[in-house]
Amino acid sequence: MLAGVLPVLTGVSVRQYRDQAAAERARAEQTARLAELDRRQAVLAERARMARELHDVVANHLSAVAVHATAVLSAPGLDSDRVDAALRVIRESSVQGMAEMRQLIGLLRGPAGEDPAEGPTRVRLDELDRLIERVAAAGLAVRATVTGTPRPLPVGVDLAAYRIVQESLTNALRHGAGAAELSVAYEPAEVVVTVENRIGGDGNGRLPGAGAGLIGMRERAALLDGRFSAGPRDGRWRVVAALPTGASG
Repeated sequence: MLAGVLPVLTGVSVRQYRDQAAAERARAEQTARLAELDRRQAVLAERARMARELHDVVANHLSAVAVHATAVLSAPGLDSDRVDAALRVIRESSVQGMAEMRQLIGLLRGPAGEDPAEGPTRVRLDELDRLIERVAAAGLAVRATVTGTPRPLPVGVDLAAYRIVQESLTNALRHGAGAAELSVAYEPAEVVVTVENRIGGDGNGRLPGAGAGLIGMRERAALLDGRFSAGPRDGRWRVVAALPTGASG
């Protein structure tokens, strides 16, 4: 009996070990495939995020350069003081834009895992005064109001809110008419930024040239599970972004 049973038991055990090894190999291969898919998705998401950052960092300064260069070229009879003022704005915007772009490119070339949101390009809502000053120097008056009690915000929310305001004011400078209205509301569970300006041109409710900017703002809000809307309203262009801050209501 032993001579007949032992080979059978040995064969069963060997087969079980082989099946278990095959299952482990299959699980390992599946885990590797899932890890590769996650890595590719992370790379694509990071590329999209950095593309938005690069667009937002440079667009504001290039818009100021374009507006003032156009003004100088279209009015050849300007006195020297006004020409000098326009050239100063062009120079400051160019230098600032180049500096921010170098910082961002430096972060891209830096050590893996370094978060650009924590680096030199880190901007916050409490730095809006400087942004408003730059926009005003470029020719756009901004009336800003803050409601609620300002408080520290999560890094992603702070950066997204600033970039949305920056892109909205850039669009107002390029395509709007008159002053822009900026509102920042600190709600218990979210921060709401609103930018509104009179529509320029033919006033038909279209924003000429809008594309990557609006898409980028919408994506920023969506990544934070926030709300975003942009469009004409009573002859004015209105952008509203509500970003949750993670605080309990």
